Amino acid sequence: MEHTLIEQYIQETGEYIAIPVGTSMYPMLRNRRDSVYLVRYDGQGLKKYDLPVYKRANGQQVMHRCLGKDENGYIMCGDNQTVLEHGIKDEQIIAVAKGFYRDEKYIPNENKLYRLYYRLWSANLRLRGYALMIIHKINPHQKILDNYKNI
Repeated sequence: MEHTLIEQYIQETGEYIAIPVGTSMYPMLRNRRDSVYLVRYDGQGLKKYDLPVYKRANGQQVMHRCLGKDENGYIMCGDNQTVLEHGIKDEQIIAVAKGFYRDEKYIPNENKLYRLYYRLWSANLRLRGYALMIIHKINPHQKILDNYKNI
């Protein structure tokens, strides 16, 4: 599979600032508004709650949260989703987020409020689905839901 320009840049420089496109990582990352500080994946394995960029078999690059690992590989899920994606392998991982920028303020992975957010938000996908439905009812004019109907 061919490398994209982003992959080449990360391999050459070791880092990249990306502007996420899409809603799969909402509410943490807002479509085309926030940015993410990415570093080259070192191949040492992901930890639960890491936020990698990986390449699917069809070549699509995705950023979703790692929720664990099983015998088939990593288990991923976007923060705005309730459907798990299984079987992501180390060789598919391009980079890992070290933090993100929201309204020009940098929030590192070690930030206590951010850690609380991702632990609570990832604790129960069924509750997450209900929370996303409520958010959609409050703000129906903004498309923020990807897979909430699968709960």
